[in-house]
Amino acid sequence: MGETFIITRPAEDAGRFIAAVERAGHEVLRAPLLSIRFREDVALPDADWQAVAITSANGARAIARLPGRERIVRARAVTVGPASTQAAKDAGFTTIIESEGGDVRAVIATIKARLDPAAGPLLYASGAITRGDLEGELSAAGFDVRRVVMYEAIRAERLPDDVTAHMRAGRPATVALYSPRSATIWAELLRREDLSAARLTHACLSANVAAVVREKLPAATEVLTSPAPEEGALLAMLGLAA
Repeated sequence: MGETFIITRPAEDAGRFIAAVERAGHEVLRAPLLSIRFREDVALPDADWQAVAITSANGARAIARLPGRERIVRARAVTVGPASTQAAKDAGFTTIIESEGGDVRAVIATIKARLDPAAGPLLYASGAITRGDLEGELSAAGFDVRRVVMYEAIRAERLPDDVTAHMRAGRPATVALYSPRSATIWAELLRREDLSAARLTHACLSANVAAVVREKLPAATEVLTSPAPEEGALLAMLGLAA
């Protein structure tokens, strides 16, 4: 029997990881730590957008749900990585600038390097909780940034029964963690279930995620950090790349 992997991403983002695990002949358990709720009452300012900052695939998915999105997707999209780039394409954007680095700071740097503050306002398709100060940093650089909250990520209050049963049986597993927030939720749920000492390898998308695991789960002995903050690099590190 192969290894067991636990994927903690929201269901709509977990497909690539699940497919890679199953292709390699391993077992995958689903434990989404966040679920995405799109807001129905989004009111966009009336503006001729220069570009749209998309720091999560959910930002692009939220735009795809908006009535009259045609006027938005005419602008350029500045995305955080491959997943948000694909979501932007699916939403109808045709001009997309993908940042290198896979985080909000990379999006900020790309906008500063590639766009002109005088060329028009920027729409920030945001979640309710964000990391980094995209709006503040770009405003300080002279850009007119309008942040619109389009979705929120609702945290899980318990782990799925099959996941807790696996750990209580003393079986090992590799847990894929993609954000500091999800790592925090994972640690809290493990402590609540008295599973902090479970036989787990934590595979983290970035050093920031790994730092949370080490802080919140000091007993964790196997903490791996992806060489780049991108899912393809994480899969390659785990031997799951196609």
